Amino acid sequence: MERFYRKIQKLGGSLVVSLPKKWTKNYKLTKESSVAINLNNDGSLSITPELTHSKKAQDKLILNSNPYVVKEVVKNILSGQTHIVIVSDKVINKSLRNQIRYWVNGLPNTEITEETNQRIVIQNFGYKKIPTGKLIQRLLYLIADMFDDVKHEAYDDLNYDFDQSRKFYFILIMHIRAYLRTGVYVTEDSDFTPLEAMDYRTFCGKVEEIGKILKRLRLSPPVVPFFEEIHQYFTEVMEAYLKRDSKLSYYIWLKKYKLIEKTNDLIGTLEYKDRDKIKDMIGIAERCKDMAGLI
Repeated sequence: MERFYRKIQKLGGSLVVSLPKKWTKNYKLTKESSVAINLNNDGSLSITPELTHSKKAQDKLILNSNPYVVKEVVKNILSGQTHIVIVSDKVINKSLRNQIRYWVNGLPNTEITEETNQRIVIQNFGYKKIPTGKLIQRLLYLIADMFDDVKHEAYDDLNYDFDQSRKFYFILIMHIRAYLRTGVYVTEDSDFTPLEAMDYRTFCGKVEEIGKILKRLRLSPPVVPFFEEIHQYFTEVMEAYLKRDSKLSYYIWLKKYKLIEKTNDLIGTLEYKDRDKIKDMIGIAERCKDMAGLI
């Protein structure tokens, strides 16, 4: 992981900081690009480029988070709005977040396609309109959230994120199977070749398997440091996929063997119940390695 240092500058009434040039080039960002800024529980900030959308014009409604925003979401979706972004200047509290999830799950053809601490993106569409690449990105972000859920023992959130990942995985498989059987794209965009379709299916099968492991995983103090390493390993795979970086994916593929060596050293020092947890984690690493080989 690279770290950059920047001096804060004052522009008008705001404090601003420049983004690393290498990072902006990797994600092809310009002055008109959007980024999501997450306020983390430890007080740090993380910046993520907004997922790219279709070039086709989309009507987007931005709502400020408030106790009644759920009512606004339902009203606008039922009125034909297809793209809603809920934003907040601070972390959206858990109670409101759960309300939004509950009502969105009950709306026809409506999904939460992005979710961060201060931003929720809701889209209304039939499954045929969801680009395959966007489905895969959503799967990866849901698994990233599941790592955090396990770490913070947020098991209700863990179950929710797992259910969401299964839903997106199911839609993805529908896309790919239909294409491989008929040669006809299910989505409106022709967004993969036959070889890519098979790779996508394998890649996302590994993502779903990681989700299954995380759903049953419960940490204990002796295994937390190794869990952090596995979390970082998954994060690197996710970064390599989003950047389509084959060099980074090769480095990640090799890294798994070092983790296995560490596992062998750890298992001999742990109690029996913790050994099973370590085995589950190395199972995650195995799948991360397989994913890296498909990037």
